[in-house]
Amino acid sequence: MTDHHLHIGQFNEVYYDALELFQVIESLSPRTGITEVHYSSTSSCRDDAELSGVEEEISYAQKFESKILTARPYLWFIPRYAEQGISAESAAGAFDYCGVKLHPAGQVWDEEKPAHKKALHQIFRWADDNKKSVLIHCGPQKCDLPSRFEPFFREYPGARIILAHSNPVAETARLVNELPNVFCDTACIEEKNLSLLMEKVRDKSKILFGSDFPVSHYWNTHLFEKAWSLEEEYLHDCGNLKFF
Repeated sequence: MTDHHLHIGQFNEVYYDALELFQVIESLSPRTGITEVHYSSTSSCRDDAELSGVEEEISYAQKFESKILTARPYLWFIPRYAEQGISAESAAGAFDYCGVKLHPAGQVWDEEKPAHKKALHQIFRWADDNKKSVLIHCGPQKCDLPSRFEPFFREYPGARIILAHSNPVAETARLVNELPNVFCDTACIEEKNLSLLMEKVRDKSKILFGSDFPVSHYWNTHLFEKAWSLEEEYLHDCGNLKFF
């Protein structure tokens, strides 16, 4: 089983070390069945994020070796890189990325800006040409609705689109049912909404497991004051595996 939605790096004031996280997941693999993870660097959320620094984190994470767990990175591409003249296609060539991540609620993408529009086409074209994924944070705001980038889904049918968080459920299900290249994940989804998603999506294989770990750990320990270890949090985050 693959966890399609994992994080490493800086999240607010807490730094999550990639090798420590992978070791936790590896140790729990006999209980969870997770043998592969796809991760991105939350350090990309920082206002002063630099691609070189994020690449250093990915390089460090790639040092992880295991006979049990495979860890594959996403390139979290942000508008700041496009404005600096960094090509999404060249950035994607630095590692064997499984795909590109977009977070339109965290970073403002504006298709009216030539640099932004060009970068978005580069991202979806790269995914289309290389049969890679584009993981997109989705939510109820206008900026991150699942349909926000729908024209790109249709223009680049070879790109594997993953609508992270499956939020809102109805719009997510419509796109998953309508477009063969669109999938969704279960990261941070409430069980009642996952049940609804399972009812609405016709092809259940297009619903992918995602844990949102360790961002989930941050919120539970800082916002809800739960004294959970990383191991306890990951087991909790894997509770939705019963649906698979």
